[in-house]
Amino acid sequence: MISIIKGFRDEFTSRVMSSIKRISKFIGIGLIPILYGVTCLLAFWNPTANLGKAPVAILNEDNTVWVYRNNDIENFDFKIGVLTDQNFKSIDSSISKENAIEMSYDRANKFLYTNTGKIAINSDSDITSHIFQFNTWEIIKSVLNPKTDSNIKDEDYVFSSPELKQDIAFTNIRYVSSQNEISKQWKGKKYFVQAKIEKGFGEYLIQQFGSIFNNGSAPQANKANLDIWTTFERNFIFGYYLNSMIEMKSALIVSAIENFLGENIPSLMTMMVTKQFYQHITYIPEEEQIVEKSLGFDSQVESSIEIQKGKQYVISDAKNIKNLEDSAIKAISSENTVFGDITEEVSFSKDASKNTNGIFTNLISNLISSPKIIELAKILKFDLSTSKIPGVLQILNDNSHILNKYLFDIMHGINPLTDTQKMWINIDHLSLLKLDTKTEAAIKVMVAGINNFKPFNFQTYLPKINAIMKEKLGFNLSIIKPYEVFASSINKLNRNAVELAEFHSNMDEFAKANGFTNQTMFLNDLSSNIFKLIKSKLFDKYEIVNIEIAGLQNGIYGIGIGEFFIVIGLFVGTFMQTFIYDRARRTKKLKTGKWYVSKTMLMIVTGIVQVTALTIALSCTGWIAIGSAAMFSVWLWLLFVDLIFVLTIQGFWFLIKDETVSKLLIIIYLVVNISSGWGTFPSFMQFEFFHKLSFVAEFTYILHGLGSIVYGVGENGFNSADTLYIIQQAGILLIFALFFVLIGLFGAKHRNREIRFGSFNGKHVIDGMTVLGMQNEIDEFKSNRKIFKYNWNKMDDDIYLELSNKVRELHPYEGQFEWYKKRQKDGVFAPNETDRDIIKRNDDVEV
Repeated sequence: MISIIKGFRDEFTSRVMSSIKRISKFIGIGLIPILYGVTCLLAFWNPTANLGKAPVAILNEDNTVWVYRNNDIENFDFKIGVLTDQNFKSIDSSISKENAIEMSYDRANKFLYTNTGKIAINSDSDITSHIFQFNTWEIIKSVLNPKTDSNIKDEDYVFSSPELKQDIAFTNIRYVSSQNEISKQWKGKKYFVQAKIEKGFGEYLIQQFGSIFNNGSAPQANKANLDIWTTFERNFIFGYYLNSMIEMKSALIVSAIENFLGENIPSLMTMMVTKQFYQHITYIPEEEQIVEKSLGFDSQVESSIEIQKGKQYVISDAKNIKNLEDSAIKAISSENTVFGDITEEVSFSKDASKNTNGIFTNLISNLISSPKIIELAKILKFDLSTSKIPGVLQILNDNSHILNKYLFDIMHGINPLTDTQKMWINIDHLSLLKLDTKTEAAIKVMVAGINNFKPFNFQTYLPKINAIMKEKLGFNLSIIKPYEVFASSINKLNRNAVELAEFHSNMDEFAKANGFTNQTMFLNDLSSNIFKLIKSKLFDKYEIVNIEIAGLQNGIYGIGIGEFFIVIGLFVGTFMQTFIYDRARRTKKLKTGKWYVSKTMLMIVTGIVQVTALTIALSCTGWIAIGSAAMFSVWLWLLFVDLIFVLTIQGFWFLIKDETVSKLLIIIYLVVNISSGWGTFPSFMQFEFFHKLSFVAEFTYILHGLGSIVYGVGENGFNSADTLYIIQQAGILLIFALFFVLIGLFGAKHRNREIRFGSFNGKHVIDGMTVLGMQNEIDEFKSNRKIFKYNWNKMDDDIYLELSNKVRELHPYEGQFEWYKKRQKDGVFAPNETDRDIIKRNDDVEV
């Protein structure tokens, strides 16, 4: 054991502790894991939060128009249209509002010419207040953060958006309105995300949306689009994230348009629903009638109540009496009640939907043949002939007694999720759903089993229905708290009939029990969720928003991240050449420049072999998907990149006398490239330090060029835009090459002098010449100049071997500690010549 410890001590003291330089190198090697690990950890700490720093451009080609908009909530009327003349030609926005009105308004007949047809005007006095200039950019700008200085032109300002998702907001949005600039930048290299508003987009959008509410006719406007574009080309991970996060479409651009066009629509829907609801459920008897019983599934409370002529009532349910003439005072007809006849014998019959005869079930039945459904299908561009909607409505109608029962429970304070009741499921029209044969057969078997098992529990089936509603509408049935809305303070024993005022009050209490201020707020929330669903479908059907992500076909990790791995592999492969080649000079009479170039050529030839082998290997993988033209371009680009890497690594390698230190510098520069070179995330998504560092990282420009080949040439073939961009990146890399050639030549000059004279320090050379008595050489070498004291170029190109050895002896590069010099050592015993070669290459003195 003592011998082992002694062996370890000798090795450690000689290789590490013998000199200050060895201690420094040991410390440097010890810090490499920190250098790589901690640097990259910080570089990629949380880049996704900075996704919004991407350069975004909104390119506006749209023209400004005069628009009439009137959201007449009181009269349930929504009108919007672009002002036109009597020939339905849009009016130029450059004219005044007064002139625009004069050209478009027919005062005699009181209607306005718009691109959605003629709009009836109720009053001349308020027409001006409903007309304004409109440009799509203005409504998009309205959802961005306000400008901090209104004096700055939009074109000169950097806009930002509110938070779109948690911790993500676009903070670098530019507005471009110049047609020349738009033509230059569209799908260009400057902006990572671009939204182009085509000319006439606002007019087309308003016409498509406004025509839904205005039944007038006008010539169809030419279609114009909002085009959103991004690309994998600038950076794969960025393109990948944007492809996954393309809800930016609704979060920023389209939401602004929808908010403008849909302003007050949820409120409008609420008021229309409320009006229609109370209009349909309210019953005004023309004579006194009687509600004999408060009906229920489990029991019938015997009571009778007279409802008075001319008053407004809301009546829950009544038995469907066929002969109403038998009674002196007529009993209420079930068709005038909300839920109709819900007695067991009716609900459990196969034709329950026909016998129930209540307002709710009749409404569902009428939907099937309603022209409104056909019109809505046209608006949303549904083909009813191939759609399952008619079948769904028919099945809904056949089983409306089940929905009827659910609503009955809710309105009477019963929890439908726990109520057990005999019920019949009707699937007579199941074939209309156009299901596959196996699925249809399975449903029939299951339903037959349910119908034979009486009673069945609502709780078994409602959770699935609830899950669908929650997903689609954000509406959770399970949180609805039942409340007795038919309770009457006037007729406390009867739970069937209540006057309209009391029903209103009860509905407000029902809303409060479920967490809303009143029934209007409850309906607003429901209407808002429904409208969000409809408007997203509406915009998708009109296809006015086109999203293009260039490079999507090659947007897989093996190609995208593969670019980064390829470049790292090529850099490391070039760096490894320094372990098989050395900096020795094997030709005596060879000047510094030629010697350095010969060494560079050696590495370049090796690099050509490496690149060619790498490209062939890539062609045998999924990379061949980018096409032969792109693969050929990749090979050419990697040959150029290898040249840059050779010159870079050569520059570092020759710069320092101790090649271990030189190689440490190469590793540090590799870490800079990995952490800041755009291989994973764009540098603007990282900390500011790494963003600044990216400008001196060669990987930045190499990967930009490679991305243009993979996602540009790979999809579009050879084209001028990508070619010019690749040439631009190559030009920047040549500046790097020039810099490293200069520092390499500077280092090579010193290394060459060390080979010839033992040192690049002229004073050390003079010392050696003095000891060797080389007076003639001293006179020739030394000059009287204050600067450039030595005539290096006057000396013979040959190698002064004796002088070189003497100078190294007098001035060793690596001095040793005195305590180490005094130690008795056993010597150095190399296992083979390879190890001795390494020792000689790295050590001036044997340790």
